[in-house]
Amino acid sequence: MKILTFDIEDWWIYEHYQIGSKLNWLPRLDNYLARILDLLDIREIKATFFVLGEVAKNNPEVVKRIDARGHHIGCHSYSHTFWRNAKPDEVVKDTKIALDVIENCIGRKVNAYRAPAFSITEQNKWILSILAENGIEYDCSIFPATRSYGGFPTYSTKEPAIIEIDGYQIKEFPMAPVTILGHEIVYSGGGYFRLFPYWKIKSLVEKSDYVMTYFHIKDFDKHQKRFYSSFESESALLRYVKNYCGLSGNFGKFSKFIFEFDFISLEQANALIDWRQLPIIRL
Repeated sequence: MKILTFDIEDWWIYEHYQIGSKLNWLPRLDNYLARILDLLDIREIKATFFVLGEVAKNNPEVVKRIDARGHHIGCHSYSHTFWRNAKPDEVVKDTKIALDVIENCIGRKVNAYRAPAFSITEQNKWILSILAENGIEYDCSIFPATRSYGGFPTYSTKEPAIIEIDGYQIKEFPMAPVTILGHEIVYSGGGYFRLFPYWKIKSLVEKSDYVMTYFHIKDFDKHQKRFYSSFESESALLRYVKNYCGLSGNFGKFSKFIFEFDFISLEQANALIDWRQLPIIRL
């Protein structure tokens, strides 16, 4: 099972962080989205697009273009706040606003969610009950390993399962890290997809029964403005490499990826799973 997902946040992020002129970056983002949608049409693939509420509010045409192609629309929060130290009322407010804006944009209920930076952790797992209470059926927020902005290393599986928490149930589709040189790494999106050679990515996918991808439009934008900082520290250099290296050939790599494997959306995956056979994880 290979699930194709995108986090649609970059239209807001470019503007919010003033990454160059809107006259320059907006056509590039729109162009890459159009190319992706055309590519998926050619392959007859449906994907899940996790939309930021701020994008649905300020750039509704982006969301409507995706929806018009028949793809599954999920929620990526409203404000892209990392939930690591969040309070319940903050999450409730953000979730309700995001769902309202996105649902008004596409005209139907949103049933899937991914937290910014996979920031649902052991300490804030109560967020899952807030999501379920607000009609979210599928969550894709758990990163079952250590991670900078989140991570849930005590979570017990790297495959889909039902989570039971505070009297609610929610279907969890976690990220699926692989162990490479002693480190838990997710290669199926973001910086590692750009950095890993394609032959390695292909090999890992072929060996995996469950693959969860997470692509961002900005990861294909080779003309984006680079932010340089002092490389005196190892962390600064690593951050630069993870943000920018491999951009120039990444869309070609992604295109090859799409043509070599059959992908499905979250909704299609849900329909294929016999949930009665999967474990219930009580948090």
